[in-house]
Amino acid sequence: MLTIATPRLSPAEWRDVQAALSAVADCGCGQPAAAGSLRARIAHAVDALVGPNRQAQAALPDRFVPVRDFLCATGRTGRIAPAHAATLAAQGYSPAQIDALALLGA
Repeated sequence: MLTIATPRLSPAEWRDVQAALSAVADCGCGQPAAAGSLRARIAHAVDALVGPNRQAQAALPDRFVPVRDFLCATGRTGRIAPAHAATLAAQGYSPAQIDALALLGA
């Protein structure tokens, strides 16, 4: 569990956090199976038996991949992932926005 105080953000900063969380809401943390791998073959067999997943997600825009990676790493460890936080900071997120993403998304 993260122990971070609720960050103070402007309404515009909260909108940016909300937009980022909405964009990655259904993307999950797993990587797609590599073509030809056992995992891909099993997924193909399951699709053949029960039908393909009709709720397959559209590709995540590149600008939100660091957000997804940050949330996945933070959720796994229960702590803010520093390497991913640095990537978000380089992308323009403030430290308070990174804290808000961690609190709300992980």
